[in-house]
This record gives sequence, structure tokens and C-alpha cells, in this order.
Amino acid sequence: MPRRRKGIGMRVRRRDQLVCRWDSDALMVALPGQRRWLRVTPDLLNLLQRLDDFTDVDEIAAQFPGEAADAATQAVHKLRDAGILVADTDDARTPPVWQHWGPIASRMHTEARDANYLVDSPQRDATAAQIAADGAPPAPFKRYPDAPAVHLPRRTLPLRTPVEEVFAARRTHRAFAGTPVGIDALATVLSCTFAPQRFLDGGAFGPQQGRVSASAGGRHEVECYVAVYDVTGVPAGLYHYAPEVHRLELLDATVDRERIATLAYEQEPSYQGAFTCLTTTVAARLSWKYRHPRAYRLWMFDAGHYGQTFALTCTALGLAPFQTVAFHDSGVEAMLGVDPDHEFATYLLSAGNPAPDDGTGLMYPPPARLAASAHRSPADPTTGPEQLG
Repeated sequence: MPRRRKGIGMRVRRRDQLVCRWDSDALMVALPGQRRWLRVTPDLLNLLQRLDDFTDVDEIAAQFPGEAADAATQAVHKLRDAGILVADTDDARTPPVWQHWGPIASRMHTEARDANYLVDSPQRDATAAQIAADGAPPAPFKRYPDAPAVHLPRRTLPLRTPVEEVFAARRTHRAFAGTPVGIDALATVLSCTFAPQRFLDGGAFGPQQGRVSASAGGRHEVECYVAVYDVTGVPAGLYHYAPEVHRLELLDATVDRERIATLAYEQEPSYQGAFTCLTTTVAARLSWKYRHPRAYRLWMFDAGHYGQTFALTCTALGLAPFQTVAFHDSGVEAMLGVDPDHEFATYLLSAGNPAPDDGTGLMYPPPARLAASAHRSPADPTTGPEQLG
């Protein structure tokens, strides 16, 4: 008869927080801190349900007859080693960061670690071929072809401020002068931040864009929507920016500062500038190529890249940039008319002419080239807006 493994007085209970999911035919529980899952049998589920409080291992084993008691003791030890159960001698406290962010965020972090990118691997070409064989990639651009449009000036304003001055002057601004920004300035910000500067051969993954901002795999999953309040040459309203044709497509002429204020928890710099850019992520552009959970991080990085390009471009033009992620996601997505299962709100970027002293410690003279651009005739067919309607 096998010798029974003693618990040596150890007491165990179920870990306070476990992440579970249903597979097609079984309940699975995530092993804490590991990218592995354990199939939960009916007996295991029954055991976990009973171990709300610390219970002696020998007491648990005594509930099973004969050799099953030894198997139960071994199972308890394995479950403790896996982190499903904790002993009264263990330090089972949740690390401080996850106490605030919760087990779901912790699990996302675990699943996104240590992905194999197949760099210099023989599997790389085969994997690329398999991805390409699954079908064409999602469209790299989004369009609203039937929407009234404003064609933006193709020629950008000169960005001649020395880079060290731009770096030194970059601030998050919270006060604006309340004066209009010209269409040329808005067009320059949108072109430098969101438009492709060139196209590249992406091999099996199709043509890729080269933009000022870096993007994972050149997927450029970011879309930009612009709420215009006070831009000379552009009627107020909510637009989608179509970067491949460099134009604004009108979605809703009734969207104003008050609407954005409600969605941005009344943060004044979110809506008191001349315009607000709301960026979204089209998830399929990333997930088509990157098919592991680590890719969930990539859109966050890319959103930051675009945000920094926006801020530096505005600073070089003499505009005052602001950025925040404090907004009501569902409300923004509903206003934009996007399906949050496929395209979700990511970032809020706004800008306007800076107040003479807005608390940043920088004093701004009126930017002459922006003031001049505000008076360019909108009737000029090469630079002005197309008539809306």
C-alpha cells in the first residue's frame, strides 16, 4: 500500500482572486504569474469551492478513501505550488500595484509577456505566408466617401524652429488665447501627425506606410476624428480625417465644445482650444498580423507615438497642445458612430493659440505665420475648403 504523504500540519485555502474562462468543453483557471491554464474537473471545482477558509491538508485527505487520500494530498501540494491554493505560511498578499488594478489587469500583463516574435527564425517566412494566405489585410485607410468634405492645403507650413527649442518648449497647455487658428496650421498638424509621408514595400504584408510616428509593423491602426470649433476656413463640426487624400469628412455639424466637455469630464483644455482630435484604434489592422496577446500592448505604444508627434508639431508651429485619456470611452465611440468591438477610443488631443501666460512658464508672442495663414482666402481652390452641403 502506498505510503500516505502527510501535510505536516499545513493548512491551505483557495487564493482570493483567480481568473477563469470557459473552453469549449471545460472550465479553465489561470495559473497565477504563468501563461498556463489548468482544466478544472468537477472534483477539483468541488474542492476549490470548499476551501474558502484555511483547512488542514490531512483533514482534506481524510475525506477520501484509501489510496485516493494520497492522491488528494499530492494534488493539494501541486495546487499550492501552482498558486491556486495558498498555505497559512505563505505570503499570499497581492502585489501593491495589482491591489489597485485588479486580477484582470494582472492577467493581461502575464499573457502579454515573453511572446516569440520569430526574429531570425526559420519559422518566420512560413508564419508570414500563413498570415497572408488567410486573406488580404484590413484596409489601411477608412473613408466616408459620401460625406461633405473640406479639402485641406497640401503645402504644410514651414517647421523651421530648431529642434532643441521645440524640445525645450514642449508643454501640456491648459489655457488658450481664444483666437482662431488658420486652416493651414490645422492641415500641417494633421499631415505631420497622421498622414503617410511615403509608402514602402511590405512584402507578404502588402504596401506599408511611412509616417512621422512609429507604428508596430507599419500597421498604423490609429484613426483621427477632429472636432473643429474655431479654425478659419473650416466650418465647425465633427470630422473624420482621411489621411490618404488629406481631407476632412463631415460627420456631424452639431458637435460643439459643450458636447466634447461632457465626454471629457468638463476638463477645460479638452475643448477650449481651436480644435480637438479624438483618436481611435482599428484593432484588426494589428491583430491580422500580430496574433499573440502581447499585441494588445502595441496600440498603446502607437497612441503615445502619435500624441508626441502631435505635441511637437503644435509646439513647432507656436500652438499650445494638450492631451488626456480622461474621457468617457463609450460616449466618444457613440458620438463617432464606431463599433467598439472593432474600433475603440484611444486618446484626446487638443490645441489652440496659447494664452500669453498659461502657467507653463513660457511666454508666447502671437505666432505671425499662423495669424497670416488664418487670412488665406477660402475661395482659393488649391488650398481652401470645398463648399459643405
